[in-house]
Amino acid sequence: MSEAASIPIDRWAAELQPTIDASAGLFKRIIVLKETDSTQDAARRMDARIDDVILAGRQTAGRGRLGRAWQDTGDHGVAMTVVLKADRPERMAVVTAVATAFAIMTALKVCPGSRHPAIGIKWPNDIMAGARKVAGILVEVVGDRALVGIGINVSQPSWPPELAGRAVSLRQLGFLIERVMLIDLVLQGLLGWSSDRDELLAARFQEFDVMQGGVATFRSGGVELRGTVLRIDPMRGLAVRTDQGEVWLPAATTSVLEWHGPVQGD
Repeated sequence: MSEAASIPIDRWAAELQPTIDASAGLFKRIIVLKETDSTQDAARRMDARIDDVILAGRQTAGRGRLGRAWQDTGDHGVAMTVVLKADRPERMAVVTAVATAFAIMTALKVCPGSRHPAIGIKWPNDIMAGARKVAGILVEVVGDRALVGIGINVSQPSWPPELAGRAVSLRQLGFLIERVMLIDLVLQGLLGWSSDRDELLAARFQEFDVMQGGVATFRSGGVELRGTVLRIDPMRGLAVRTDQGEVWLPAATTSVLEWHGPVQGD
């Protein structure tokens, strides 16, 4: 697989400006950082405004949901934070997950590669390529702002042993994709899905869902439990059948520790 020429970071803003101009004010300003610890933390430090888009060529200390670390992947991935008005964070997470999954699927379809894996969403915030994680979402509310963080594994050639079986990059799947192309597709997806009705958004999420019918271990409210996922309301939580009966796990305080289940096709 030959390497593709990369668009220099000093051209990213110009490449994305047409989408910004077409956003009808949802996005207004692009801030491109050559390197930062975390685009989420950078947005806090600079007191980023609603409608800002913060991008990093290299992110060294990213983090995921519920305080998890996001692996430092140098300049191999997409690291971005979109600042939106804080309104129903759980809905924003679903919008962003759908937009990111659709962006990756679109990029794979237009780029030649060795095989096209099923792209899915593992509730609440993981984007999967087959059984491995290819992207993650983090929504943090700061006052009247929601910092919507998105990380995508693009061209990492390998992973440390503890992640090798759980993470995957698009390059490892056989696809050479320009990072700014993916960023543009994500922004376009956010534009398209932000204004849709909840029921349409939930239906689109269900098309990407990989968890229903699978078995998973969860931590919710400080308690671990294991069971079969019966149904998911992506903005509220999910119902799980355990040995003790059916339980409802709320989105805000539940994390998935382990998951086994078939990935539905796209």
